Amino acid sequence: MGKAFTEDERAFVQDKLRRTGLKLFAYKGIKGVSIRDLTKATGIAQGGFYTFYKDKDDFLADLIELRVKEKLENLKCRNQESLSDPVGFLSGIFYSEGMHLKENKAFDNAVSGSLSFFYENKADIYQRVSKAYSDYLNEMAEYWRMNGYKVSMDTDGFLNLIRAVGIMFSNASLLDDDYFAKIFRCFCEAETNMFLKVEKR
Repeated sequence: MGKAFTEDERAFVQDKLRRTGLKLFAYKGIKGVSIRDLTKATGIAQGGFYTFYKDKDDFLADLIELRVKEKLENLKCRNQESLSDPVGFLSGIFYSEGMHLKENKAFDNAVSGSLSFFYENKADIYQRVSKAYSDYLNEMAEYWRMNGYKVSMDTDGFLNLIRAVGIMFSNASLLDDDYFAKIFRCFCEAETNMFLKVEKR
């Protein structure tokens, strides 16, 4: 049984566990990191892990949700940048955020078996992450409407686009780096134009 933490200790230890997990998974991949590795690097007993999570998959789902929410909160600070070209802004976001995944071994299928992980756990993870992205996209659409645009957005289309990006980056190592970047940029632009129509009123 894990140590009984005080409320403040819980918040501190869980945050440290999450930050450590993000670094280790990015560097070693999903399969390359054990619960023992996580707790040792965090400085807690292995049993302490189970105070917060039922298993490694539960921990990974929490990390993915946390990272997505943090990224989206940071993006909200850039809303004003989107007003000159909402479609271009969103396309650029998909491209730049996607390219960050390329060096992250947690998303490299050859290293992490990431596709198996996401497939086996997709119901829970997709539900949690999809809600965060859906909320962001709907907030952006409303923001553009309030700033003089007529907006038509296929949110489900975008959610499937986000999943497709994950699949593409899981296997990015199969393609030449330069061509992958070009192909991915074209993909982001084409799909964003398909799912988002914006006109100035």
